[in-house]
Amino acid sequence: MRSSSAARNTIALLALPLLVAGPAKASPTVYIAPSEASTSNATWTGGGTSLQNYGIAFTTGASGPFAIEGINLGLNSSSSTATSGSLTFAIHGTNNSTPYSAVANTTAYATDTVSFTMPGTASTNFTLNLVAADLPNITAYQLLSSSSYALIAYAPSQSIGIQRTTGYANGTTNAKYTVAGGFTMLDTFRNSSANYTNTANSYPSLHFSLLGSASAPSTAVPGPLSVLGALAGFRASRQLRKRLRASKPGSTTSTTA
Repeated sequence: MRSSSAARNTIALLALPLLVAGPAKASPTVYIAPSEASTSNATWTGGGTSLQNYGIAFTTGASGPFAIEGINLGLNSSSSTATSGSLTFAIHGTNNSTPYSAVANTTAYATDTVSFTMPGTASTNFTLNLVAADLPNITAYQLLSSSSYALIAYAPSQSIGIQRTTGYANGTTNAKYTVAGGFTMLDTFRNSSANYTNTANSYPSLHFSLLGSASAPSTAVPGPLSVLGALAGFRASRQLRKRLRASKPGSTTSTTA
């Protein structure tokens, strides 16, 4: 009885790493991101509605649906010395799928208002790195395969700046974003006006990044603790079986590992 009880306790202890470790989740894919560093900031007056926006339009790849896992946005404190602010993000449909013509339509699929910490000093760049906890509605929404969407931001609580890279020629801005997963850029826009330009012969990119993953199947990989626990469990259970056999009357089996 004592040997049987000890065996059960040993097996339970060895199984613990397998229960607590779980799978290690793969890092999200950066589906869209600006390919070059920002060179200036566009002034963004506090307040406004979804029509006073900055945004990007894009088409998803064919291997969806896709889960949104995060959004990054480069900002600048501009003239503000505030230490906190807020901003609204939304995923919309688009009015068309034509490059340098697509903008957000009036259909909002998911919207989140995010509060964040600001530098507290004027003219300072900072980046929002938003995850599911910041964007519960947007990260709960799935992007369909081969479909066009717009990601917009609007209604900052403070007058701030949005980071951009200027000086691109007309018709070249879409190529100034790095894309993955079959995503393609359609347009960069301001106030729902297509093909954003800040001066003659300058069509900037905006510093939005979209992170996510294909929603199914899961791409989780085994965690290292699970693997080590399995190996240790196998070796220990082998030794335990030898001990149990050795404890039987008349047995001559060695218990040396």
